[in-house]
Amino acid sequence: MVLEQQRMDMMASKDFLDKLVQTCPDGIIGIDRKGTVIIFNAAAEKLTGLAGKDVIGKLSIQDVYPDPEIAREVKKQIYSKEHGAPGSVEGLEVTVKGPEGRKIPIRLSAALIFEDEVEVGSVGFFHDLTDRKELEEELRRRSITDSLTNLYNRRHFHTTLMEAMARFARYKRPLSMAVFDLDNFKPFNDTYGHQEGDNILRLVTECTRSVFRQTDHTFRLGGDEFAVLLVETDLAKAGQVMERFKAHFTEEWSLKMEYLGRTLRPVTMSIGVAQLAVGEKADKFQLRADLAMYEAKSAGGNRVVLASKKIGE
Repeated sequence: MVLEQQRMDMMASKDFLDKLVQTCPDGIIGIDRKGTVIIFNAAAEKLTGLAGKDVIGKLSIQDVYPDPEIAREVKKQIYSKEHGAPGSVEGLEVTVKGPEGRKIPIRLSAALIFEDEVEVGSVGFFHDLTDRKELEEELRRRSITDSLTNLYNRRHFHTTLMEAMARFARYKRPLSMAVFDLDNFKPFNDTYGHQEGDNILRLVTECTRSVFRQTDHTFRLGGDEFAVLLVETDLAKAGQVMERFKAHFTEEWSLKMEYLGRTLRPVTMSIGVAQLAVGEKADKFQLRADLAMYEAKSAGGNRVVLASKKIGE
């Protein structure tokens, strides 16, 4: 009984609570009924880049968030039942202002504080989610990216194509697709090995950065086959862009691969370009670009062919 009383006295002591707050690895921020910060531990200082002496009794909780609306939303959630019992919120993901104005993702758990059944303020635990979010983003990037070229992969091609087609249906702005593969790639790969073959594939990526816009999307579909989605670009303009891309690749290839000698035919590109038609399905759209690419290949390669409006024309 004596030990239990001693334990309760210790937990109720101000020194014990102060040390608990300061040693907690999560940011702890307490506010009074008016929203003024009255508790701001070391982890909160690290999270926000603010010193406690400049915050406690001087700043409002709204100053901790990048947008005052976030503070109002947090308060609204505390009084709702969506994230736990009324008077508390558990696991709410929001952002706070970090050092140099960065937005820091956090998971917030907070509760109202009462004295004699009168609300006097609230206290919240701010758990930094930066590492978790970065890991999630890296895993997402890997799932949609080709590891060799760092271009988007085939799976992301289909997802992006459907999204681009949906925007086309809504806004009626032109959408073009180019499909291309590398002429004479296999002899280089077989003669000089996969390492040199991989260097040629990586060169494609380097050339995309010099020619295409950030709004365009380039994909490695597999092997030495690639695709490009050119948004808000009609067939004629897309053809011009791909001619420029082909010429740039040819120039860069001759400069970077010259050391391999000239015993093999140079690596070039066969490119087919199609513009999406109203009501056209994704598979037919891609097929028209593919057929144009095969036509370029059959004609000797190293050329751009614009697809017919209908298959067989």
